Amino acid sequence: MGLQAAYTRIDEATLDRLTDLDPDHLVDEIDRLEEGGAPTTYLDKMWDGLHFALTGVPASAPIEGDRLSEAVVGVHAFDSDDFIGCTEAGELTAIVTALEAVDIDAVLARQDFAAFAAAEVYPSVWGEDPVRLRADLAEAFALLVEAHRAAASAGDHLLVTIF
Repeated sequence: MGLQAAYTRIDEATLDRLTDLDPDHLVDEIDRLEEGGAPTTYLDKMWDGLHFALTGVPASAPIEGDRLSEAVVGVHAFDSDDFIGCTEAGELTAIVTALEAVDIDAVLARQDFAAFAAAEVYPSVWGEDPVRLRADLAEAFALLVEAHRAAASAGDHLLVTIF
């Protein structure tokens, strides 16, 4: 199956509960949230490629203060062996503004997918059809923007999980 990114809207009480949990129980609780119907957007496997296209570095090297990097991986990281991040409601407007300023077609048109492969960007698909890769990344970007807009509109926090 591979690693996929999920963006789940949560309220303040849920965020407080998650931050108080033992790190060993976070994944199970997040699974319960998703299964219980918490609004969740999945980017499938394109999260790292999207981070690389937007920032020039893989998501394993997030850029603190870079709104586009934070859009993919979140602003805050939980203490966990799994990748779990969060962007708080008050931080979403700046990220939405940064995402809306991106001309994703122009960004993707100038990508050299050999650089993705050289940087070992996940997943290992960068030798495949570049037209299809650009379409997949554009779709992931649209989902990312919509997840952030929806959370900002609802006044929710956005939980980011990659596992």
